[in-house]
Amino acid sequence: MTLPALRFDTLVLPGADRAAGRARQWLRGLLGEHPALGDAALCMSELVANAVRYTESGREGHVRVEVSHSERIVCVEVVDDGGSETVPHLAVVDRMGSCGRGLIIVAYMADRWGVGRRGGGHAVWFEMSRDG
Repeated sequence: MTLPALRFDTLVLPGADRAAGRARQWLRGLLGEHPALGDAALCMSELVANAVRYTESGREGHVRVEVSHSERIVCVEVVDDGGSETVPHLAVVDRMGSCGRGLIIVAYMADRWGVGRRGGGHAVWFEMSRDG
């Protein structure tokens, strides 16, 4: 049995409002026509936006995006600079509220996801596989 080749790529972005858009553009270039591209780009955007909004990454810091991928699987990890009040978690949101749904979207769309410590910050990751 031959295992699919797994590639690993990293992007470090300034923690600015445009970081999520730049990360999506980069991911499109990496994954091309991968069947999980759309879902992975949406989930990654939510995680990057959360890092910029809630951590030191958005206060003149950086966001690190790490992607492992093969023809069948995509794993994305977004690492922030720390400084948040809480560990990233699923929020209880008001139906009419305008924020707080990022991790809910990730939890719904990804096959698996989680949060871990990385340096002084947190790494939020997800994994998804899609058959072509």
